Amino acid sequence: MAQEIDQFLMDQFCSGLEGVGNSGSKIPLHNQFEEIRILLEKNQKIIKSSWLAETSSKRVETREKLHYLNNVLTECQMLSWKNQVTLFNIKRKLINITGKLRGWVANETTSAQPNGEASSSNETNSAQPNGGASSSNGRQVTRWSSQVVDAAKVHGFDNEVISLEKLLLGQGSGDLFKAIGIIGKAGIGKTTLCQVIFNKPEVQNYFLRRIWVCMSIKPDEDQDTRVAIIKRMLEYLGVDKEIINKVHEEQSLKGLLDALHRELVGKRYLIVFDDARDTDTFYEKLNSSLTRDENWDSIAYGLPKGCGGAVIVTSRNEEFAENMVGEENLRCLLPRTDPESFWLIFKDAVEQGTDEKDRIPFNPSNAQDLKKQILQKCDGHPLAAKMLGEIMREQLQNEAN
Repeated sequence: MAQEIDQFLMDQFCSGLEGVGNSGSKIPLHNQFEEIRILLEKNQKIIKSSWLAETSSKRVETREKLHYLNNVLTECQMLSWKNQVTLFNIKRKLINITGKLRGWVANETTSAQPNGEASSSNETNSAQPNGGASSSNGRQVTRWSSQVVDAAKVHGFDNEVISLEKLLLGQGSGDLFKAIGIIGKAGIGKTTLCQVIFNKPEVQNYFLRRIWVCMSIKPDEDQDTRVAIIKRMLEYLGVDKEIINKVHEEQSLKGLLDALHRELVGKRYLIVFDDARDTDTFYEKLNSSLTRDENWDSIAYGLPKGCGGAVIVTSRNEEFAENMVGEENLRCLLPRTDPESFWLIFKDAVEQGTDEKDRIPFNPSNAQDLKKQILQKCDGHPLAAKMLGEIMREQLQNEAN
């Protein structure tokens, strides 16, 4: 009976969206709903397999998402484009659902490849933080990487970028290990700031090895998160997957940490642990050094000290970040207050396009009033300005059609 309910919810959402499309008029956020519908169809096999396990957390999560999608689809049919605050909140939730479904597709693709390798042509792969480069053995690292940001479209962080760059590359620091924590609310720009730093030519030239670890993406239920993270870090560094698995089989987590240490020792390296939210003590005290009597029960032991290595941690939770890097190394990102920066973020999102024919010119006569409204609605969060701009872009596209 439970499977029939889940199937009904999925059919209801897909048919409901199809009915809206056939009516000839698009509802707000139609593009986001359509992408989710396509991902649901791609995930049919994965989702149905989760239904077979009555107590599966994925099953419960899927049902909750389907209930929400049906409810919010009905709500959007009654909303106009003027309800931007409500649409903004809905869009944030839809983005989270889309990301989760994309992750299921990526996981399924990875497990379907020989030796568990991900297909390099998988359309759901994220771009590499180092500009799209593969690891040295030609394999793309996908699940734990984060998309490259276009620095030209990052506004309002000039002072923070300069400060963080000086901290990482500052003269006189020599071979000291640096641990930096960046904290702040969701959407405040923590990840964006780190992406800009991570990809700056000066940083790339200074650090021989750079690794981006997305801490919020969890592995499958039957995998140890600690093991999965270290394995992906080793893959990022170009270590062959078969060698990694063999090391794990013979020496468990200790062997993986030792391999990570050997790959990084004697080199300047930069590691970004983005969106840390795990309370596991395994990730605490990153500046700790290994001693002979240690049990290799901390990720810090895989990070060599004394060779100019640096780690940046971003987190919404101050306590988590403090446990990882120490209170004295925390940097707090506060809500932005510059209306011009928010306007540029909003305008870029409205006009976005890969080439000139896709761009939407946006030069409204009431620009000054809009700047004030956007700053007020976004409450100091740059991500909110971007999402409002995307909503406006979709509205303009619908009006043009």
